Amino acid sequence: MRALLVNPEFLPTYWSYRYVLPFVGKRAVHPPLGLLTVAALLPPHWRPRLVDMNVEPLHDRTLRAADVVLLTGMHAQRRSLHDVLRRCRRLGVPTVVGGPYATTEPDLLADADHLVLGEAEDTLASFCADFEAGRAPRTTRNAEWPDVVRTPIPRYDLLRPGAYYNMSLQYSRGCPFSCEFCDIIVVYGRRPRTKTASQVEAELDAIHATGFRGGVFFVDDNFIGNKKAVRALLPCLRAWQERRGWPFDFYTEASLNLADDGPLMSAMRDAGFWSVFLGIESPEAAALEETRKGQNLRGDMIARVHRVLAHGLDVWGGFIVGFDSDGPEIFERQREFIERAGIADAMVGLLHAIPGTPLAARLGAAGRLRETESVDQFGRPNFTPTLPEPVLVGGYRALLETLYEPGRYFERVSALMRRRPPLAVRRGTLGPRTIARAVRAVATQGVLAAYRREYWRFLGRVWRWDRRRIAEALLRAAAGHHFIEYTRRDAVPRLTDALDAIG
Repeated sequence: MRALLVNPEFLPTYWSYRYVLPFVGKRAVHPPLGLLTVAALLPPHWRPRLVDMNVEPLHDRTLRAADVVLLTGMHAQRRSLHDVLRRCRRLGVPTVVGGPYATTEPDLLADADHLVLGEAEDTLASFCADFEAGRAPRTTRNAEWPDVVRTPIPRYDLLRPGAYYNMSLQYSRGCPFSCEFCDIIVVYGRRPRTKTASQVEAELDAIHATGFRGGVFFVDDNFIGNKKAVRALLPCLRAWQERRGWPFDFYTEASLNLADDGPLMSAMRDAGFWSVFLGIESPEAAALEETRKGQNLRGDMIARVHRVLAHGLDVWGGFIVGFDSDGPEIFERQREFIERAGIADAMVGLLHAIPGTPLAARLGAAGRLRETESVDQFGRPNFTPTLPEPVLVGGYRALLETLYEPGRYFERVSALMRRRPPLAVRRGTLGPRTIARAVRAVATQGVLAAYRREYWRFLGRVWRWDRRRIAEALLRAAAGHHFIEYTRRDAVPRLTDALDAIG
């Protein structure tokens, strides 16, 4: 059975790093880990092939050669996903769709032949047997959360060599918290389920065997959701890194209560973690109470961010505007918090009511949900906000423009560097390839970019402060190129279009 696994295209986002991938000669930041896991769950006699449309085109001849096409997708991929489904229908190739979009909004996928919803460990084998026998049901759904101890090693060998800047690995599923806007507890539940240390080591071995060296993203929505298990895992990660000569740099997502556990932060750093994404959401207590994010209310959040930085972990922050309690002052409060905290990479989004979440249920019961064509964060919200919509969308646009004005961005990078120890440099990373990447970045930012004066001013400050950290400054500045250009070229124009649509 020839199974074609397809990852649809993502629209460019702040996470895509589209404007800096040419610096490093890569096509995408992360591989489609979900499809790699599905490939490992397929029966042994099925022959999987992967096409990631973010890396390579999907040709009709490739579709025709398949006996079945298996697709995944998030909401941000749905336009591309439906386009592939139309092509498959035209060519007469059967389709199976799973993933977050299908699981939370199956009614929107009438153009798919089959749906496999939820986690597939307990359902995929029987579905495949039924499919081969010609009796596969239209919809298959897992009855309970599977034990991830039984999850096989993802098929990293299916990836196109050299296409990705980072690799991905999942250690746990689920989160113990109950944030109103979040769909993690809907998709994965509130009891974090973790893999064993030996499983994680085997997956790292599989990544290592591909020849990849560099960043590995632990894609867990809350890496520290089960602190006891994480404490046992981290020494094993450190030992693995030592055995292999420290080939990887780790980063992940976690909740802000990480800042209250110094030994845990130190153990993460010692295992090779250099950065963590924290869902901060809002500096306003009323908004955090509204969205049931009590874990962020246990102390001064700026001081907690600074503790994480002091332990040698970068902080990427997630922020949201548009809560019911937000007033017109929220945009200035967000800017002030982000700058005082020294968070260089601040991912700020409009609140969106994701289907299946408690937020969507509450707004639906109040008659405030509305249909929108797009779930893009730079469109109009899919509910009636309490703030007048022009104020909300216009204030959001102004906030992004301010945060990613080049001078302000580099000021935040400077503040971050002064609060955290220097980045560790892996052995063997300062070779010809790294130097070539640095030359491309300097040529783009220091010669061609409209903000080149701010760029050289930032590098000059670092040189005068601590010239030993100039290589780190170049790396951080290069990452900022995407945020600066994406804000100017993509985010602001699309928000301007949204404001024009509001009228």
